[in-house]
Amino acid sequence: ALAVIVILVYSFLPGDSLSYEQQIDLHREEVNDFMKNDRESPLPDSIKQNFSGLNFFDIQPEFKVIASTETIPGRPEVIMATSDGETRRYLRFAYAHFELRGQKYRVTLFQPLDDKESLFLPFGDQTNGELTYGGGRYLDLENNGKDEIAIDFNLAYNPYCVFNSSYSCPLPPAENQLSISVTAGEMNFEPGDR
Repeated sequence: ALAVIVILVYSFLPGDSLSYEQQIDLHREEVNDFMKNDRESPLPDSIKQNFSGLNFFDIQPEFKVIASTETIPGRPEVIMATSDGETRRYLRFAYAHFELRGQKYRVTLFQPLDDKESLFLPFGDQTNGELTYGGGRYLDLENNGKDEIAIDFNLAYNPYCVFNSSYSCPLPPAENQLSISVTAGEMNFEPGDR
């Protein structure tokens, strides 16, 4: 059975007096509160009891980029492999083109079949297996209907299967593997360190 992954989306209001770093810090506080206290948290009760927070990289504004988007004709359906050998279906929605640390990248943005308002960016990078989860990380984006989109890797998060093996988590496809160390967002989670 496919587990439902709760998408955490924190929207910042226009004109918010908080700085960018304060906004990210607030988002992280909300994520930690959700993980520890919410009934939908993927953390087993045995870990929640002593949970004091996730591990994050320092906030780095350079890892927030504005990408140009290129709609994929026909938005074909794709079957994505998952961590437990199951599959998940998405639409190949658009390519996102951006530059990071002097290198140009293209990733595919996927759309859940049951949610036309959001986009899903599963990605891998050179930190996987060392500083971050070996299976890659995720970003949730708003489908803004425009030809550019903000991608903020400071909001990158771990799949729920990192915390609980009962979850089925899509694996980032090869086309979304970045040849750079994305030292932003969530790091490895080690229950023993909490």
